[in-house]
Amino acid sequence: MAGGGPDPPCLALAASLTLFCAAPGFAQEPRARAPEEPAQLRLRKTPSKTRDYRGKAVEGEERVVKQGDSLWRILIEEKGLSDKRFNRYLVIVGGLNPNLKKPDVLQVGQTIFIPIRPDEILGIEVPSTAKGEAKIYRVKQGDYLFKILREEFGIRGKSEIRGAFDEVKQLNPGKKNWNVLFVGEGILFPGAGRTAAMPRPEPVKPPEGVGLDHGRKLAAQENLPLLEQVMAALGNETQRGGEEVVGIQEGTVRIDRDSYPVIRNPKADQKVILDASGKIPASLKSKLESPGSATPVVSVKKGDTLHDTVSSLLARLGYQSLPANRPVEVRDGGVGVQVKGEWMVAGPEESGGKQDVIIINLTDAAGRTPDYLRDYLSLKGMSLKEIMLPGLPLPMAPPSPAGRPEASGNPIETWPRDKGALTDALLKSYGIDFTSAHQISVALREGIRLETKVDRLFEFGGGKVALVFRAVGDETRKALQEREKIRVVELDFASLSSRDLLSRLLNLLGEKTSYREHRFSAVEGTAKDKMVVSVAGFLLSGRSLLLTDREVPKGVQGLFVEKGLRVVRFQ
Repeated sequence: MAGGGPDPPCLALAASLTLFCAAPGFAQEPRARAPEEPAQLRLRKTPSKTRDYRGKAVEGEERVVKQGDSLWRILIEEKGLSDKRFNRYLVIVGGLNPNLKKPDVLQVGQTIFIPIRPDEILGIEVPSTAKGEAKIYRVKQGDYLFKILREEFGIRGKSEIRGAFDEVKQLNPGKKNWNVLFVGEGILFPGAGRTAAMPRPEPVKPPEGVGLDHGRKLAAQENLPLLEQVMAALGNETQRGGEEVVGIQEGTVRIDRDSYPVIRNPKADQKVILDASGKIPASLKSKLESPGSATPVVSVKKGDTLHDTVSSLLARLGYQSLPANRPVEVRDGGVGVQVKGEWMVAGPEESGGKQDVIIINLTDAAGRTPDYLRDYLSLKGMSLKEIMLPGLPLPMAPPSPAGRPEASGNPIETWPRDKGALTDALLKSYGIDFTSAHQISVALREGIRLETKVDRLFEFGGGKVALVFRAVGDETRKALQEREKIRVVELDFASLSSRDLLSRLLNLLGEKTSYREHRFSAVEGTAKDKMVVSVAGFLLSGRSLLLTDREVPKGVQGLFVEKGLRVVRFQ
C-alpha cells in the first residue's frame, strides 16, 4: 500500500494467500496511508435504477462522465467484461441511452446509464446471487479485495477467504484481473446476511454448439423427422399413405408409402423411395433402379449419418453438389460475403438454364442468420435454408420495423474527397481541436526571424503538432521543433492518396493499424464462419470505427449496426 508500509494482516497471510497479498491490486491514485483504525468500511448500495431495453427492465447505474472516461475503460478495463463482445455492449448502451448519439464518444459531464450485467441481456448465462440481494461497492483509494472481504465480512480463515473470493468471482464473471481495482469501479458483493463461505458449484459443461458438420453427428434413422424438415425446406414433398406402384420386368411392385415414404421434387418431377430401415433387398433395389423403372432408392443402414443420407437424397433428386471445402462467395461493391453450409447445392436446372444456389444448415437460436442478410442473399440468387433443431430454444421474435438495423437510415457516413477536409474530419472524430492557417514567427538565428504558416496546429500527446500540406525546408523544420517545441509533420497532398494520407495520420495519432481486409462473422454460436462479411479498410477496434474506401451494399449495412461499429467511407 502506498505510504506507511504494508498492511500487517496481509503480511501474516502472505505465505498462504499469494492471490490476495503478493500483488494486492491497490486502487489507482493511492494516497498516503493513515494509521489503521477499527474496520469501518461498509457496503454502499448504489440506488437501484432500471431502464427499458427491448421490452425488458434492465438494472443499472447512472454515471457522470469524467475526463478520460470511455466505454472501453468503463466496460472492459473497470468491469472486466469481454473485449470480444465490446461492439455488442455498445449497441446495448446506445439502446439504453437514446440521447447518446455516438456511444463511442463520451462528453465530460454527461450522465450515462450503464447496465450492471450486460451479458445477461445478450443471453449469456451469469451466475445468480442465490439468496439475498447483491449490492454494488464503489472502490475507493487504497482498497484491495482482501481488505474489503476482511473488513466487511470479518473473514480470517484460509478456507473462508477462498470461499468468499469464489462467490465474488461468481457475481462478477467479466472481471479477470483481481489484482487491480480501479477507483470508482463498481463490484458486486453478496447482500447482507449472506455467509461468504459457500460450497463451490459443480462445473457445468456448456451445451455443445451446432457447427457446420452437425449432421455428421446425428444418426439418420433416429432423426427422420429432421430429415423430412430438410427436404421440405427445399420444396420437396414427403409422400406417405397409399402405395407407390413401380413396374419392373417381372411385373408390378406395390410399395407401402407408410413404411417406405417417397420424396418427390415437384420442380424436376423426380422422386426417391426412402428405405429408412435398410430392408429392401439389394436385388429388388437393383430392379427398381434399372433403366426401365428408374425409381431410385436410398437405403439407410444403422450408423449412417443424417449428413450422408441427405446428400444421397439430394443427388438423386436432381441437385448438384458444390465443393464443401470452400464457401460460396458474393462480391458486391467491394465487399465480399462468404457463405458456408452443411449442404451446398445447385438446384435442378430450370427453363433458360437458371440454377439457384442453395445453402442448407442445421442451427440453434444463437447461430440463426438475421433475416435481412437472408433477404440480401436471395437478391443475389442464393437461397439460405436454416433448420432449427428440435428441443432447442426458439429464436427471439424479430424486432419491430423501427428497431431493425436497416430502418435507422443510412448507417454509413461519407467523408469529403478533399484531402484537407478529410484531415479535418479525422481530427474531429478524435475530438481534437485545431486551428487552420496558423501564423508562426520563429527565430532562425540571431537577428533573423521567419514568418511562416502551418496548415493545422493542435495539441496531442502532451505537445504541439503542426501539419504542413507542402514541402518544408530542413532549417524551418529544425527551428520549429527546437525553438518552438512543435513537431512538424509534412503531408504532400499531391503525392499522397487518401488511403496513404489516413495511414500517416492514424500512425501520428498512435493507432497501430494498417489498411487490410477485415472479416466480420454474421452469426453467433459455434459456426461463426457460416456467413462472413469481408471489407477492406482501417479497423480501430478501441473506437469501434471502420474507415473504408469500399462501397458497402445496403443489404449488409445492418450487420455493422448490430455490431456497434461506426463505418465511414472515404474517397
